[in-house]
Amino acid sequence: MKPNHKNYFKASVLSAATVIEISTILDFCKYIDHHNIKDVFVIENNLKFAVLAHNSLIQINTNAFLTLDDAKNACINEFPGAAEFYEALELNISNYQDFQLVKVCGITDKALFDEIQSGGFVTGFEKYKAYAEVELKDSNRTNFPDILALFNFAKVNNFENFELFFDAFQAGFENFENYQVALEKGFKNAQDFNTALENGFPNNEVYQIAKKDAVETYLELQQKMSLEVAYPDLKHDESVLLFLLSKLPQDKKVGLNKLYSLLETAFEEYENPNSKKVEGWFTKAFEKIEDIAAFLATNEHVKKFGGFDVDGEFFEINTINDRSIVIDGSNVAYNSVSRGDGQKPMIAHLITMVNFLKKKGFIDILIIADASLRHKLGDAERIKELGQIAKYEIAPAATTADVFLISHVKSRHCLLLSNDTFKDHKFSDSWIATNIDFYRLTFMITDGEVFMPDLK
Repeated sequence: MKPNHKNYFKASVLSAATVIEISTILDFCKYIDHHNIKDVFVIENNLKFAVLAHNSLIQINTNAFLTLDDAKNACINEFPGAAEFYEALELNISNYQDFQLVKVCGITDKALFDEIQSGGFVTGFEKYKAYAEVELKDSNRTNFPDILALFNFAKVNNFENFELFFDAFQAGFENFENYQVALEKGFKNAQDFNTALENGFPNNEVYQIAKKDAVETYLELQQKMSLEVAYPDLKHDESVLLFLLSKLPQDKKVGLNKLYSLLETAFEEYENPNSKKVEGWFTKAFEKIEDIAAFLATNEHVKKFGGFDVDGEFFEINTINDRSIVIDGSNVAYNSVSRGDGQKPMIAHLITMVNFLKKKGFIDILIIADASLRHKLGDAERIKELGQIAKYEIAPAATTADVFLISHVKSRHCLLLSNDTFKDHKFSDSWIATNIDFYRLTFMITDGEVFMPDLK
């Protein structure tokens, strides 16, 4: 239906047989639309709108509106008068509720209002107020009295629009950068994010694991996981004892009382710095020294590190060649002595190393190499020969062999043959930083001869 455009004429009334005053602007507009009246008179010094119909003058107060459409729109959008309507029109505001919010803020700049409106802050403010009335009643968090305060805060903190700000604000974040980092790390609320950040957790997945187990810091979680990855079925104090046995000097005897004393010292690593007691997550099986003796005499894992003499009450540590050993395949194939001269990695170095270890009495030998090594070898045809004298495993293509080497040492407390210091891993894992060098054996291969300072 085409709009009923109206023509306005200023006029004066000299006389009229009948004058009808219509009470509401909506009724007046309805009447002239119904009769398809297009000519409207503005009379009595702009105080009245009037039309002629059926020999009668139909009129209504202008109430300072310039056109009937303005008056009608103002009525529909609940403006109390023309002054407010035209002021809102200057700001491109179409309803009185938004205009009231803007007036409270003292916004008179149209460009500023357009920015606030395009970001959804005008309509969003009511949403924020409803949230604040319930959620921020007894909170010390930032509370915004008006749209402008909310907009300015969001803008300073780099939120592009209201919805993004409001999602973050409900989650407890008041800064976009923090919110973005938290989302990337999987956090859903600021409380978890801040607590995790303070306690060193790298992401929400790890933090939730710790939270479930009542572990407070990432360092503690690493300690707990390191104990459990090696011996998942044992109590933590039993794992600590086995870890202690794996680090005792080879081919020595240690009395039960000495072991008990060493174990008590080892427990200090798992103590809360404030209470000086082991952390709540730390489980214990040993109540007295006799429990330790029984464990040493019966546990199968103990045999990897030595044997317990029940009568003499001492533990005799195995010689070094009784231990399992894992070889850093890529590191040995390159041989750190010659790697810098452009030579290709060689399987021959690995064969030389395995034969050397076997002569020294080692039996349980495992080689783990990067997947890319096979494409760089100068003698790839000898891989089959290597497989005949030692177990040879290749790490998945997308993962460095270091991950599997370290995991093997953690889970078995075996020896590690490598000249790599694993520096990058030491930064991210406290267990590696503290322990990997104890298990690591260094080497040198020159003219087919192996030199290892840790083996005589």
